[in-house]
Amino acid sequence: MQWSQKYDPKNIDGIAGNPSAVKALKTWASDWNYKKKPLLLVGTPGTTKTTSTLALAQTFEWELLEMNSSDLRNKKNIERIAGLASVSATFSGNKRLILFDEVDGMFRQDFGGSRAVLEIVKHSRNPVILTANDAYAKNLASIRKYCEVIKFKKIHYSTIKNRLAQICDSEGIQYDETALLELAKRQSGDLKAAINDLQAIAQGSEKVSISSLEVLGARDKTESIFNALRTIFKKKSFGEAREAFDECEENPDLFMHWIDENIPREYQGEALAKAFEHLAKASLYAGRITRRQNWKLMKYQIALMSSGVSLVDSSEGYTQYQFPSFIRKLGASRGKRATQKSLADKVGKRIHAGRKEVIQFYLPFLRELFKKDPQGFAELFKLDEKESALLSDQNP
Repeated sequence: MQWSQKYDPKNIDGIAGNPSAVKALKTWASDWNYKKKPLLLVGTPGTTKTTSTLALAQTFEWELLEMNSSDLRNKKNIERIAGLASVSATFSGNKRLILFDEVDGMFRQDFGGSRAVLEIVKHSRNPVILTANDAYAKNLASIRKYCEVIKFKKIHYSTIKNRLAQICDSEGIQYDETALLELAKRQSGDLKAAINDLQAIAQGSEKVSISSLEVLGARDKTESIFNALRTIFKKKSFGEAREAFDECEENPDLFMHWIDENIPREYQGEALAKAFEHLAKASLYAGRITRRQNWKLMKYQIALMSSGVSLVDSSEGYTQYQFPSFIRKLGASRGKRATQKSLADKVGKRIHAGRKEVIQFYLPFLRELFKKDPQGFAELFKLDEKESALLSDQNP
């Protein structure tokens, strides 16, 4: 389960950051009546707009009807589902909160949905909240004047760091304060991204340190990869998919791992098989490039893993993409590999062997020698505690 979902606050008072916006939300909900304007929550991704709305519904025990940008493009869906819900009562007698999430995404690819949403905003007898990245985008002009706008600002890195520390404590993970602070600063106010990155480097590891962050790379590069994945899986355009890969500037072989990790999250049934078939063909070309050193074949590898996969029909709606699992495993084993290298260097100097040779051929033999006289062996090669622990088959 994603930590960003697992640790979503269940009460509006548990929202991290944006105290003014949260207060305005509570005030609006406390004395809501049908004459009140719907809310338009605006702010960059990760500023808890949607999370705050979900927590608000739970706090006031309102039934929630949520529709995202994929649902909202179809006028019939909106009128059939949200239209009826906006004017009808619930079985429990409680209010029903209608959430139009990522409404600016709907207006970019509108198939009649904008007019249907506008009618609900104007005439709903139940509370309505919409979320968007920019309230003053031209494509939101028709709806903005009927809403009360609440702005969600980027969350301060100290607030993000505190939430990350709480999650580490709950998961029983040790951490360096400086590492969490650096991770929080990298996210530019995006709490959800920070939690996702924390999960990527912390799972399978006993401690989050500064060295753990190296596996993530720069945040802007990571975000560009996620954007490329969304384009490839959702757009269904040969040209756009290829362009998305080019813009993210990722190594083709590494990007194949991103595609491989997330195909099962995006496709089902026959579509899943087709997507993996295109990726398998891309892998064949990658192997030929390595064996033959024929880099002209790379265009086929890239086309198959990006445009080929993109043309397969995917699921509708939002999909949570993941870091490749092998990256997380590399991060978890980074400390052990570093200890192994330093041990091999020390032993190699005394026996006149290279690091690779020591690791491949001598390590099992060294472990047997170490068992006979641990202290003497450690003194002979000047081993530290981690190196000694590695030879004794303990986790360094």
